[in-house]
Amino acid sequence: MKTSRRTRRQIPRLRNAAVGVCLLALANGVPADDALFQALGGIEGVNRVTEAVLDRVYADERIAFLFKDSDRDYLHQRVAEQICVETGGPCEYRGLSMERAHGGFQIRHDEFDAFVEDVILGMEDADVPFRVQNRVLAIFAPMREDIVYR
Repeated sequence: MKTSRRTRRQIPRLRNAAVGVCLLALANGVPADDALFQALGGIEGVNRVTEAVLDRVYADERIAFLFKDSDRDYLHQRVAEQICVETGGPCEYRGLSMERAHGGFQIRHDEFDAFVEDVILGMEDADVPFRVQNRVLAIFAPMREDIVYR
């Protein structure tokens, strides 16, 4: 795993910036075209990002236990499908709803935040430009409440 250009101290600032971008995206809506999907590099880029994120997640001591019983290939396929669909790509998401997929895990806010950090660092590992990262985060941030245990 390559070393990140960002330090752990920068991640909270990035997360705060991502929240602002997410709020802006919610107000403006998600683009209806495939521009974001193309900015990620199409299906190859989506697969590269998914692999980089999963590398980070499975190695992250804070949250790896949440994935210990998961089938990585299956998870890769569902995550890639979801990224593809949500960014305007031509895929079909065949997974469960976020609420159903994560129900029973009692995922805490800090665990969700650790996952978001891994997503940011994974996108960086996959050489996704910062502005594209923010657009991706803006799409997925609203799913937080469906994932975090209430």
